[in-house]
Amino acid sequence: MDQLYEEIQRFITQLRGFNASTAKNWDELQRAWQSAAELWTDDETRRTFENDWGEMASALRIYRERHGEQYEEFLMRRKWALDEYYGRR
Repeated sequence: MDQLYEEIQRFITQLRGFNASTAKNWDELQRAWQSAAELWTDDETRRTFENDWGEMASALRIYRERHGEQYEEFLMRRKWALDEYYGRR
């Protein structure tokens, strides 16, 4: 059980780092897309880009806005339950 507890702690730390990195990269990506939008004069190029990358962008946005924090909160509740079980709280 100690190993599970330690693994949860490590995973929460890694998830927090991933969420922070994703948020930073998402913000940078949004700025780059906005800058590119000003330069694009070819509608076909824009459509191709949006068709190729739009679904991934949508999935990243949804993860960042909803699922990332929810998953971290879920793991924290599980860790707190283990803290109580082990008397570490």
